[in-house]
Order: sequence, then C-alpha cells, then structure tokens
Amino acid sequence: MAEIIHAKDLRPGNTFINNGNIYEVIENYFNKTAMREGIVKCKVRNLRTKAITIDVLTGGKFEKIVIDNISMSFSYIDGTNYVFMNNETFETLEIPEKQLMWEKNFLTEGVEIKIQKYNDEILGIKLPDQITCELQDCEEAVQGNTVKAISKKAWLTTGFEIAVPQFVRKTDKVIINTETGAYVGRENK
Repeated sequence: MAEIIHAKDLRPGNTFINNGNIYEVIENYFNKTAMREGIVKCKVRNLRTKAITIDVLTGGKFEKIVIDNISMSFSYIDGTNYVFMNNETFETLEIPEKQLMWEKNFLTEGVEIKIQKYNDEILGIKLPDQITCELQDCEEAVQGNTVKAISKKAWLTTGFEIAVPQFVRKTDKVIINTETGAYVGRENK
C-alpha cells in the first residue's frame, strides 16, 4: 500500500504524486498563526516537465514515492538520443534529446550521472553539482583592463557558452556549476 504524507510533513528532497504529476520538494515554508491552521507552501519541481512552481498545499495528503537513482555514465550521441551505460551491468539506455535540454550542455564522454526513474518511466538525469569540462575556444584577454573583474566568453566542447575570468586560457579545464551554468574555477593540474 502506498505511503501517505501530509503537506505539513513535506521536506526538501521528498517526492510525491499530486494530480497525476510527480513532484520533488525543493523548499518548504510553514506559517502557523494563532487562530487558524498552518499554511504550507512548497517550492516544487515537476519531474516530468522540469517546471518549478510554488504551490500552496495546506491540508493536503499525498502519495509519497521513491525515485530510483541509477548510476550511469554518458557514452555517446546516437542521432537525437543520448546513450548512457550502466557501469556495473554494462546495459545501455537511450534518452531523447528533448528530455535533456539543459543537461546536454555538460555531457561529455564518461561523465557520471544518475538516471531518475519511477517504475518504468525515465524522468530525466541528475548531474553532479559541479562538473569539470574542457574548453573548445575562448576570447583573447583584454590587456591593461585590471580595474574591474572583467570576464570573457568561452565555449565548452559541447558548444555551451560561459563567462570566464580574463586569466583563463583555451587549454584550461574549468569547473562549472550545473544548476546555473556559471564558472566556478579552474581544475588543479
């Protein structure tokens, strides 16, 4: 039998079903006033559409579910599908490009990811918080401009454009935040 969870008990990381959609709680807010029931607001991510919303869930009861996170590594692109391999069983799994619109910017051969699965439905992939990428190209530094922290454009081997500090060279490997796509630092050699 399915486990039921009350809205007031939802915490970040919990997953539940509401109106046929699968949600993951990002943040939750609980406001209790003296004369009435507490108000529960949750910032949730729809795991099917990737949309993030803030919903008022006061008084709701939901079916709590467990999302399977399967460790895999990215292998290659086959037309419009991205192919991943399970490192233990060597099984491969194809995911259509349209399900990976943001994530594909950071996928290079051998990158370790987690496939999110509920029953037999593939919901998407979960990237590490930070990832090391090679640069394909970057603009030349502007000489003499040392007053402000000026950035320049650089492109990852996947074609994704990022802003990097002036001292970064084309031969450097950079660390990128996969949530925002922002430069974090250079890889230590």
